[in-house]
Amino acid sequence: MPRSTAVVGAVLLVAAVAGTIGFNWVQHRREGIAGYQAWVVAGRRCAPPPNGLAAPDQPPQVSAFGGAAFTRQHGATQCSDVASDGGRGSALFQVCQFDHPGVVEVSTRRGVWRFWPGAISPATVSVRNGVADCVIGASQDFGHPLVYDPPPAPAARKG
Repeated sequence: MPRSTAVVGAVLLVAAVAGTIGFNWVQHRREGIAGYQAWVVAGRRCAPPPNGLAAPDQPPQVSAFGGAAFTRQHGATQCSDVASDGGRGSALFQVCQFDHPGVVEVSTRRGVWRFWPGAISPATVSVRNGVADCVIGASQDFGHPLVYDPPPAPAARKG
């Protein structure tokens, strides 16, 4: 009888450990998905800066995060690491959101990228594998309403 009690105890211990690991995995995955959804926004891609905006009109503001330097003309920024694959992956990438940055320049080990979300529009910049990308829009709370530049006028048709 004592031997069977030890076996039952071992089985219960293994089941408890497996249950705890499974619960933690599910919880971590939920948090990853929620983080991805909170930080990654869909929007129009940021354009390159127009000619004449090569140098900011005031000293630039620089923030370092995740091995990248984010330079902006003005405004506030918030950054986070986000799980890849819609929040389900184990690899992380960096996302920074800006409330009204003007020109944004991102420097990584792979190069330098310059973006123009507009004069007052917010922007979300992601850096995956050292490559930066930018979309117009942000989802984080900056303590004030976000204001967007008017969308560009449609191009006139020729012909």
